[in-house]
Amino acid sequence: MKVSSINGLVLRTAALALLMLAAASGVSAQASSAQLSINLTVQSSISLVFNDNPNVGSVGFCPLTNPGTNNVGLDLGSASFPGNFHSSTCVDYAHVGASFYQVSSAFDVLVTKSNSSSPSYRLAAQISTAPPANVVWLINNIPLNNVAFTTLDLLDSYGRPVTKTLQVQVRNNVPAQLLQETITFLATAN
Repeated sequence: MKVSSINGLVLRTAALALLMLAAASGVSAQASSAQLSINLTVQSSISLVFNDNPNVGSVGFCPLTNPGTNNVGLDLGSASFPGNFHSSTCVDYAHVGASFYQVSSAFDVLVTKSNSSSPSYRLAAQISTAPPANVVWLINNIPLNNVAFTTLDLLDSYGRPVTKTLQVQVRNNVPAQLLQETITFLATAN
């Protein structure tokens, strides 16, 4: 029996020695690492919408169709030279000199920005087609054309409504017809 207890002791001592050797040699769990590189370009942007002016409904302030968007309509009704005739109660009607009349209405332009350090913007407009002879389209007394954008403002502030008045001047000899126009507004960051 002495032999087997010596063998058991030897086996236990050998097992303990192996355990100590494993702990001393730094056996540990396996690990790995990786890196992810990211590139992101933040784009600046500005947006333009048309809104009804707070005075909408009073003379010179007709309501827009689809206000609060960048695609609106403005109905100026019917008008003619003799007798100051006009069909819309919100249109501002006036004779301009002896042979022209003008219908006009104001609205607000709102330009906002995102991710931009631009302090202000320029505003321009352009009509889509040449008007008939003796018809003039204007914004705030500035004639528009269909060849190039016409500058309206150089330093407008973001987030503040800017009131613009659309004016259509018609000579008293223009034949009866429907006057339609698309006006494109362009806001450019300074």
